[in-house]
Order: sequence, then structure tokens, then C-alpha cells
Amino acid sequence: MSLIQRNHAHLSLAPMCRPALFLLAALSGGVLSPQASASDITVGSPVNGTRISSPALIRAHNVGCDGVSPTSFGYSIDNASGIVLGATPYDIDVTAQAIPAGTHTVHFKSWTGRGECPTVSTTFTVGATTAPAPAASAGIPSYAISSGDLDGSGSWAEGHDGGTPGESRGSMVYPASTPLYDDARKFYMTYSDRAGERWSLSFAKDAKATYFVLDTYVYFPNPSEVLNLELDMNQVMPNGETVILGTQCSSVTGSWESAYTSGKYDHWLSSNIKCNPKDWKANEWHHVQIGLHHDENGVVTHDWVNLDGAHSVFEGATRESAHSLGWGAGDIDVQYQIEGASSGSGSVTSYIHKMTVYRWQ
Repeated sequence: MSLIQRNHAHLSLAPMCRPALFLLAALSGGVLSPQASASDITVGSPVNGTRISSPALIRAHNVGCDGVSPTSFGYSIDNASGIVLGATPYDIDVTAQAIPAGTHTVHFKSWTGRGECPTVSTTFTVGATTAPAPAASAGIPSYAISSGDLDGSGSWAEGHDGGTPGESRGSMVYPASTPLYDDARKFYMTYSDRAGERWSLSFAKDAKATYFVLDTYVYFPNPSEVLNLELDMNQVMPNGETVILGTQCSSVTGSWESAYTSGKYDHWLSSNIKCNPKDWKANEWHHVQIGLHHDENGVVTHDWVNLDGAHSVFEGATRESAHSLGWGAGDIDVQYQIEGASSGSGSVTSYIHKMTVYRWQ
């Protein structure tokens, strides 16, 4: 390791006011057909059982059901008869859905050419309009600053990670086609002796932010070739030191690991949360969200991780993680890194989609 708007945020809530936007009965094709036997919807936000603030982030990914691609995707809240359609049949990404205080349920609904898929629901509690303490919630507050979709930025850099053995060479393609998207970023590497290749992007200047969420979709055609998947952010704090917000899914320890520093060196701390990239399903998009924060001295706390909608909280993952690297004041970058699994030589192909970083104080 080294260092459409077809989405709308004004869905009416019954019985408070009259339902708006689309009525279920108005959707074309198969709405009244019997439901399929399996649905494949990944809910990114709100996470089931969490407490959030309003307005809320509503985010989910959908690949249809029973092996059939979706034709429509939307959501409703509680008993509202209206439905908000996603930006595409695959994605819902609403950044400011107003929801009153109390306990609510979002119902995510998908249709294919064969009819309606089973509904996937998530239940959560909305507090006051001011956000609760961010570390106590898996939600992203409405005042968080979003980087926007970073996939298409032309300033991505790449190189071998000198903190890993062996040698590696990498390349990138954007836009790259996958079975679901034509705007993904493709990463390709060849390597020897379990080497790591790093791709990085500097995207903002902000020395004051202390809370971060990294949100992305990852796709492996052959996950058995992946030793570790590393997802990092780095920020230059007001004191001039660079805080390292590093996280990786490791096949070595079978867990999510958090980065920390000791002296001049970086290390990985295994956690209570299981993760092994070799176990990820091939040729499928996996939704990863990582929440963490730091103090003014560069002591980092890994708060939680969501993998394909499963929410897990880190235990005891607070460590110092900062260096004086001489980087520019307030610089923030994101790093995506793959380490190959073979002690001989090999290659790894992977993709990201909708990589987004949220930050706030």
C-alpha cells in the first residue's frame, strides 16, 4: 500500500398529501403480471435500520430479475401510490428526497419485459431536520459535498505501487462497455509476484472536511485473480500533513482492513468485518460504500462499510494515519488499487462505475 433528472425529490407521502408523479397503473408493460421469483436490487441508501436526516439520499442499483434485464425502476415511500422513476432502468440516485420525521419505508420496484419483480424495501428513521452525528449513522447528510461521478475525469494517473513486491503495468479505458453500462472506467494490469497497480485522481481542494464516504460500483470478470482491492482517499489537513483514509478488502486476512501509520511506515489493521474479493461473484456489479472520519491530528476512525446493501460497523478501527508528504494545501485524491493473486505472473481486468466521494465537516 502506498500512498436525467428523471429522478425527483418531491414524492408525496400518503396520507399527508396527494401522491404525485407517476401512478403505478400508468406504467406500461406487465405491471399487472404476476411477480417474478427473484429480484436483484442493491440498496445503497437509506440502509435498513439506520437513522438519517431529511432531505435524504435515495440510491439503489437494479439488474432486473430471473436473469432478465429491467425496463423500469422506481421507488415509493410508505403507502404512497405514486412512484419516482430512476434515471435509468438500472439506477436510482436522488440526492434530496424530503421525508418527514418518523419511521418510514422505501419500496424499490422493478419491471422487466416479463412483468413486475419482487419489491425490495428498506425501513429507517428520520430525525430532526438537522443531521445527527455523522459517525452514528450510515446516512450521507444533505449538506455533504459530492464530488460527482469521477469515472469520466480525464486526469486519472496510474503506476506501480512500490509498497508491493514484483512489477506491474496498467492501462485505462473510458468509456468502457460492460453488460450493463457504456460509461464505466476499465482498469487493466499485468503483474508478477503479487504486485499492485494503483490508479489515482486528484479531484478537490478542501482542508476542512473531516467526514468522508467513498461510494462506487466494482466489477470483476475474474475475481480469483485479485489478492486485494484497495480503495483510498488522501487529504492534506490544515496542519500540512496528509491523512490517509485507506481501506481494502483482503483475501489474505479475509476481512476489510483499515490503514494506519507507525513511524514512517504504513500498515494494515484487520477488522471484524469479513471480506474476500475472491469470493465476489464474477461478471456482476458490487456496490461498495465506506464511511470514515478523522480528527485534526490525523487520527482516523473507520465507521462502517456497505457491501451490496449489507451494512457492517467497524469495531476498534481508530488509529493515527497521517504523514508529512509535502502535498498542496487541501488536496484530496481518491485511489483505486488492485494487487494480483499469483506469485508468478498474471493479469487483472476490473471496472468501476459512478465512483463518488462525499465529504462534510
